[in-house]
Amino acid sequence: MAAGALGGLVAALETHRGRDRAVRALCYGCQQAGAALPGPAGLPGGLLAASAQLSSCRTALRLFDDLAMLRHSCSYGLGPEGEDALVRGLSVLCNVANQLYYPCEHLAWAADVGIVRAGSQKWWRRSTALWVPLHPSCNSPTCVSSHL
Repeated sequence: MAAGALGGLVAALETHRGRDRAVRALCYGCQQAGAALPGPAGLPGGLLAASAQLSSCRTALRLFDDLAMLRHSCSYGLGPEGEDALVRGLSVLCNVANQLYYPCEHLAWAADVGIVRAGSQKWWRRSTALWVPLHPSCNSPTCVSSHL
C-alpha cells in the first residue's frame, strides 16, 4: 500500500501541474503556519521565509506558462455552443484576465531581478488586480498581501 502511495506521489511530482500543486500547498501551508505561530523570529520567521522562497519558485516557473495558456484560450474561443451564455462569457473574461496577468507578472519579476528598469511594485499591483478576481476564495488580507 505504501509503495503504491509513494508511486502516485512520485508520478504527480514528475508533472509540471503536480509539482506546482505540491509547491503551492507547501507555500500556503508555511505561510499560514508562520502567521499563526507567535513571534517573528525562529520557526515562524523561517516558515514565512520558506513560503516566500516557494512563492518565488512558482513565479519563475510561470515564466513558461504563457504559451500553454494562450493555447488554452484559443482552443476555448468563445466557448462551446451548448454551454450557458453566462458561463461562456465569464470563462472568456477569465481567459482574458489570465492572458493579461502573465505579462504583468513577468514584467514585475524582470524588474525585481534587474532585467528591466522599471518599478516592480506597479506591475505586481496590476498582476494582483488581475489575479484576485479570478480567485474569490482568496479573501483574506494575508492571501492578497502575499501577491502584492
